[in-house]
Amino acid sequence: MRIFIIFLLIFGFSYAEERAKYIMGIPVSVSAPEVDEQFFEPFRKVDKYFSLYRKDSVLCELNRKKQLKADKFFMDLFKKAVQLHRETDGFFDISMGNITYRYGDFVEGCDFPKTDSYGMENILIKEIRIFLKNGISLDFGGIAKGYAVDIVSGMLKKRGIKGIIKASGDIRCLKRCKVCIKDPFSDGYFACFLTKNKETGVSTSGVYERFRDSIQDNHLINPLTKRSASNIISITVIGTKDNTTLDAYTTAVSVMPVEKAVSFLEKEKLGFILITKNCYLQGSFNSLYLEDLTFLSNLKECEKTQINSHKNNGSKKYAE
Repeated sequence: MRIFIIFLLIFGFSYAEERAKYIMGIPVSVSAPEVDEQFFEPFRKVDKYFSLYRKDSVLCELNRKKQLKADKFFMDLFKKAVQLHRETDGFFDISMGNITYRYGDFVEGCDFPKTDSYGMENILIKEIRIFLKNGISLDFGGIAKGYAVDIVSGMLKKRGIKGIIKASGDIRCLKRCKVCIKDPFSDGYFACFLTKNKETGVSTSGVYERFRDSIQDNHLINPLTKRSASNIISITVIGTKDNTTLDAYTTAVSVMPVEKAVSFLEKEKLGFILITKNCYLQGSFNSLYLEDLTFLSNLKECEKTQINSHKNNGSKKYAE
């Protein structure tokens, strides 16, 4: 099994101490003038609650027993996930655990039944109790990182600290910062941009992040077809929405048909850069969120590359 993790390179515009840890199975970092251990505790707590990689997590208990008396911390993200399922027309779906777990490195993780059963209709809520029917299991991998980033962001803002939080492909800039996006076809980065606002969220997802034998057999599963995503190779979303939402949106968009993905992101008024399997690059480089967008490569491994910009209602071809 081959596992790949997305990295976004972040540069701040003022001096800040950066500390990094390996939590939740990913590198996480906090860059701010004052960084102490408490800013990493939310990542550890989210891992303890929602990890599929540890048998002692709250989520593993729910998946094993098929019922849980949930506390507020668990229920808050659970309810948000249900809401985002509706917002994305069902393309974001936490009920896919029995299928998505196969793409992780579960040495001592949750035990799963050998079934492909899933479906949000199999989740029953009675006050603070959650029940899973028909053998389904839940997976919060498409939203938990963003949830942790939002908690840390709230802690920094409460102290009036400007900084940058990064959890693999999910970041929060509490000041202007430069972001570089990994080239999905080779080493290095294919694009960089500057954020414009005092606070901006960025989330990237791609089929090259985690797969088994090839990227055609990847961890991003379309809940409508129960098959791995194949049309969108990489999607980066930029906006001022919370990172919990952006994380779920990139997960959902990754498995949508391309036309629907573009329509959805434009409706939500988000900036985005999308790469399809045939190397067609499309984006809405919304001037509200970013500027100085620079493409560092034409993705030379592709036969054809076309990059369109819809900034200011215009269209410009950057490369082909």
